[in-house]
Order: sequence, then C-alpha cells, then structure tokens
Amino acid sequence: MIVQDVTKYVENRTGHSLNRDEGIHHGNGEQIVKGATVAWMATPDAIRAAGEARHELLIVHESLYYPYDVVIAPDPPADWEDWQVNRQRRSLLEQYDLNLVRIHGSADEICILDLFAKVLGLENEVFSDEQYLKIYEISPTPLRELAKSVKERTGMSGLRIASAGDMDRMVHRVGLPWGGMGLFVNVDYQQRLLEHGCDVFIAGETDNYGFRFAAECGIPMIETSHEISENPGFRRFSSMLSAAFFDVEFQFYENDCVWEIM
Repeated sequence: MIVQDVTKYVENRTGHSLNRDEGIHHGNGEQIVKGATVAWMATPDAIRAAGEARHELLIVHESLYYPYDVVIAPDPPADWEDWQVNRQRRSLLEQYDLNLVRIHGSADEICILDLFAKVLGLENEVFSDEQYLKIYEISPTPLRELAKSVKERTGMSGLRIASAGDMDRMVHRVGLPWGGMGLFVNVDYQQRLLEHGCDVFIAGETDNYGFRFAAECGIPMIETSHEISENPGFRRFSSMLSAAFFDVEFQFYENDCVWEIM
C-alpha cells in the first residue's frame, strides 16, 4: 500500500472524485505505508500517537490547519503558516516523518452520519436525499426524555439544549445536523430539515446563532459535540480501511471532546 491508495479506495467507495477539501495535505503520495493512524483531527496528541506507533500515515477527517480549510481559501491570512497551532502541527508531522490524508465529506457519505444515528438509537429513517439530509421517526417523546437518552447514549456528562421554551413538548421527527452542520454557517442545512417536517434537532456542534435560528423556528436543538457525533463513524471508517488493506497496521485515535462542564 502507498499513501495515495487510500484516496483511490475512497473514490471507489463513493463513486466520485475526492471533494475539493480532501486529499494528501502533507507528505508524499508514493510513500509506502506499513502502519496508519486514523483520527478525527490532527491534534498534537493524535500526531504523536501516530509517530510513536512508527506509522507512516495519519488519516484525518477535519482540517489540518487553521483557519478552517485555509489551504483552499481564496484569500487566506498572509501569516497563517506561522500561527502557533499550524507551526506545531507541521513541526510534529515533520518530526515523525508522517504523511497526512484528509477524508472529509466522503467519509460522511460512506458511514459517519449513519453511525451517529445508530449511536442515538435511531432506526426508522423516513427521509433521505443525496445531500446528506436524513430524518428519523421515533415514538412521540417528551424533549426532556429524548435529551436524557442522548446524554446516556453518548456518555456525555452534560448537554446544551435550546428548548424553544418547553422541555416537555412532544417530539417525534428527528433531524441530525451532525458534525458542524448545526453551526450558524450551515443554517441552510437546518432550513432544509425544517422543510421536510423535522420537529427536533440532535446536533453535533452548534453556536449561539445556530441555536437561535432553531429556536426562532420553534424547533428545539440538543447539542452533543463535533467530535462525539463523528468519532463512531470515523472509527468504522478505520475498520473499513483495515479490512481493505489487511497487510497494514491500523489504529484509531479518539479525539476527546475539547470542553467540559464545570
């Protein structure tokens, strides 16, 4: 196996070329790979885990550098390569002689959204389209009880909830703005869910504007976290790669939720 075999595998699974933000973002596509680490984000700890395992490749889901997707931005900050976070990540990749591949929307398409639904116990898919839009039907449930179930199933110590004014309202049609789809920059995703009769959101990551958009539409939103909503699916993606490239050692590094409730 060489690095670019991963990108070819993904293209074969999805039936289309990699998305613009995906591909080899550090290193050499011709490098022979005997070991690979798969992680949601290339944090320093994830890079070290790959390096200490003596792997040649780190496969991630999220943007390697800040600002988000800076490598394809039309007008990036002139000094972005010198930002502390970017210097540190690049230095560690070079220290361990690691190559890095980003698989973003293609992994969402292959398994990430479906695994988030599975973790939440959502089985009755009643709407789906080719733009990652899925809605699930559940028995009418008080919002308070649904939030409790989400907390238990994700193992989180606490959740943020925009209740739209009523924690005891009954909900039954669940939309999943997973990952960062609950953020204000992606409110068009919330809008499309609304147009198909969704009455509650279970999100990955959101923010004030994202919460307010949902609340003003009268739709409660339960937030988990970006990592927790995507780790299960990316772990599955790691298993799929391991099965496809059986002569390569794969390990999954789990990025924990970056915040905690005091």
